[in-house]
Amino acid sequence: MPTARDSPDPPLSADAAVASGAPGVALPVASGGDVDPPTVAVPAWTVAEGAAATEVAATEVAATEVAAGPRRGRSLAGRLARGLGELLMTAGILVALFLTYQLWVTDLFAERTQDHLHQQLVEAWHKPPPAPAPAGDRARPVIPPVELGDGVAILRVPRFGSDYAPVVVEGVAVADLRRGPGHMPGTAMPGQVGNFVVSGHRTTYGKPFNRIDELKTGDPLVVEVRDRYYTYRVTGSEVVTPNRIDVADPVPKRPGVTPTKSLITLTTCHPKFSASHRLIVYGELVDTTAKSAGLPAALKGE
Repeated sequence: MPTARDSPDPPLSADAAVASGAPGVALPVASGGDVDPPTVAVPAWTVAEGAAATEVAATEVAATEVAAGPRRGRSLAGRLARGLGELLMTAGILVALFLTYQLWVTDLFAERTQDHLHQQLVEAWHKPPPAPAPAGDRARPVIPPVELGDGVAILRVPRFGSDYAPVVVEGVAVADLRRGPGHMPGTAMPGQVGNFVVSGHRTTYGKPFNRIDELKTGDPLVVEVRDRYYTYRVTGSEVVTPNRIDVADPVPKRPGVTPTKSLITLTTCHPKFSASHRLIVYGELVDTTAKSAGLPAALKGE
């Protein structure tokens, strides 16, 4: 018969089991009972390590933000530099295209226009001429009316070579000068007493007056019309401001004076690629040669 020593231990109460930490005792679930859940003790070293880790993380974030500031600044500066570079490249391309148009395309346009003007002028000269001027009357050669933009005469300058022979058109408006050197309306016609004033481009639209700065005193300027050649000789040149319109007077720089000679005045912009001043070349008629007599001495190289 079992004794009290051998009899099984009486079951422990819940409080006793918790107090004793007896193994195998199931803890009641905190679902409305009176038993509090166990309190778990966290070692102090764990808390210290967590705080240290948090501090390190915060330090790394702060360092990252500090480093990112200059990087953002450099990135913005780089984008601005790239944008400015692209803008400058675009502007450079546009300038190059503009210069190409001004310096080459306009020359092609002028060359075609001059070819057409030469053909028109030769055809007009082959038509029956108007009534001739009185014998020996050089002051009023008969020249039919010319529409603006149409050919008036052919200018030949031996110093510039035998192939230099631009058609001088009537008018000095922008559209007229794009066709060739232009005769200023209201001034004398070729060979007439007074001032035959001709303006021309120096760098664009065929640049007919590109080299007139090379002319020397005594150089011949030959103006060809329907039935004769008028040979002028250069008497001088000067650079003036654009407001000096007196160079186009019947007697240059002498307003109101009645002319007694047949003169020529060539005008163009100065210096090249600028319109700040005007280069003026003056000449005086020295010879008139009928085409029936052949070329004048100046065109023969005499």
